[in-house]
Amino acid sequence: MDLFIKGKKALVTGGTKGIGRAIAQTLAAEGAQVLSSAREKADLGSGIEVFPCDLTEVESRKALIEQTKKVLGTVDILVHNVGGPAPSDVLSTSAEAWQGGFERLFQSVSHLNEAFIPGMRERKFGRVICVTSLSVVEPIAGLAVSNALRSAVTAMLKTLADEVAADGITVNCVAPGAIDTERLKSLMQARIARTGQSAAEYEKQYLSAIPAGRLGTPEEFASCVAYLASKQAAYITGSTIAIDGGKRRSTY
Repeated sequence: MDLFIKGKKALVTGGTKGIGRAIAQTLAAEGAQVLSSAREKADLGSGIEVFPCDLTEVESRKALIEQTKKVLGTVDILVHNVGGPAPSDVLSTSAEAWQGGFERLFQSVSHLNEAFIPGMRERKFGRVICVTSLSVVEPIAGLAVSNALRSAVTAMLKTLADEVAADGITVNCVAPGAIDTERLKSLMQARIARTGQSAAEYEKQYLSAIPAGRLGTPEEFASCVAYLASKQAAYITGSTIAIDGGKRRSTY
């Protein structure tokens, strides 16, 4: 299927590892020109430029916006992919951790939206896709900051979707379940340490809750993002799509 992405300009944040890397490479393989931001430089292959950026810092985000305008000129596809904050319980989370999570998860999305959606409106085309978490549907124990602030981002983007739908812009969230990334591995290690289980015991228990019986791959996740960026997905907006192997138990 031709997704009609060839020639489109895409900005992918957090795009050098795991899910973000797969998204950047998938969009580039479909013919998009991609700029990817990350804390460190990396070689992602043809059609992808990487710009170092700390999305928790306002000035760093401003530099990313300027570099994007310089390299891409315009942005047709904006993919928000921000790494999750450190695990914590609600009562043990400091004010600084809440504020840091707000800058990382909410303000980074809002700032880039403000920079690039006006241009999408002028051109009557845009795709805004935010990688969130299954925690926006079912809060995950020990991830207080992520649970709260990714849910806030989801609500904000649902509101935005209504506001820009008539301008040919779609806004969607994609919620990963158990995707095989370094982030998931680090969370699993933390839980193993907390429960005292062996790695084998914990993995067996963890996978038993997933009907597919396995972890998803970043490439599988990226394929959904690429479709949402396509011409064919023009009528999908304001949605949160779970990529989780059936793990989510609710029907919506």
